[in-house]
Amino acid sequence: MPTTDHEMAGRRTRIILAIGAVLILSSVASRAQDWPNHAVRVIVPYGPGGITDVVARLTAERLSKALGEPFVVENRGGAGGAIGTEVAARSPNDGYTVYIAGGAPITIMPQMQKLSFDPASDLAPVGMITINGMAFTVHPDLPARSLREFIDYAKTRPGEINYSVGGIGTLSHLAPTLFAAREDLNMIAVPYQSMPPAITALLTKTVDMFFGNISDVIDPIRSGKVRLLAISTAKRSPEFPDVPTVAETMPGFTMTGWHGVFVPIGTPQRIIDRISKTLVAISQEPEFNRILGNLGIDATSSTPDGLAQAIKSDTALFRAPLDAAGLLRKEAAN
Repeated sequence: MPTTDHEMAGRRTRIILAIGAVLILSSVASRAQDWPNHAVRVIVPYGPGGITDVVARLTAERLSKALGEPFVVENRGGAGGAIGTEVAARSPNDGYTVYIAGGAPITIMPQMQKLSFDPASDLAPVGMITINGMAFTVHPDLPARSLREFIDYAKTRPGEINYSVGGIGTLSHLAPTLFAAREDLNMIAVPYQSMPPAITALLTKTVDMFFGNISDVIDPIRSGKVRLLAISTAKRSPEFPDVPTVAETMPGFTMTGWHGVFVPIGTPQRIIDRISKTLVAISQEPEFNRILGNLGIDATSSTPDGLAQAIKSDTALFRAPLDAAGLLRKEAAN
């Protein structure tokens, strides 16, 4: 039977579509192989000057040097990290957007508020770059000189001990909330909009205690302006070998913060692998380790799967303190 004009047109259309698909796939593969060939933007979901911004700039500088194109930090702060995180999540997945942040926007924020995006599924983990413990610190005038002494002191003074919080839902909020719940302590959270005034409150004895990222309070610890009672890592810190871990007094209590690198979901695996391998090399650089060590945090590295596992573990870990603080949204509790 002779081929009709309609059938011929259909065949031509299918051929054109097939050729187009091949060209698109070839173009994507070519771009991934040549990547990077122009500047890469690095989204940081907080303003300049904080520890996340510092870590991001140190990392971006080394990525630029290793990969031959500028990695330019773009601070997109606001809404507790939600604005910058959404910007990254909705960016093209062509390898020219990288997102660097701590775990809070990925593991805590979605459990507190309903978002128009899902950080855990809209962003692909690339690798961890830093890890640090929480420092349990008190004003030097407080008589407690160990964590056990503090617990005993607080038990006899329900509602009298207060602690500063550098933002609702931050680790400086959840760590003491979990601690108080574990020991059945009645302590008062005093929230501040950012970390500097929260630390100032401790220094001026406006509050009695701060339990948050050691990087936020490292200088007052070193100068003796605050007393470090314990660190929340699984093992003692080489920086403070005489300071016990929280778990030595409260078995099983460990909590750490970290910074990780992410890209929009769907970014070519070749690009993810290249960034991941570069991060491993960066983590071994002596100067990078020295700078971070002075900030009280440690350089580290992980595979994308390792970072994904940390997200899963932290999401489960923070559910209890969020619930205790009345911050766990109903959908996240189920």
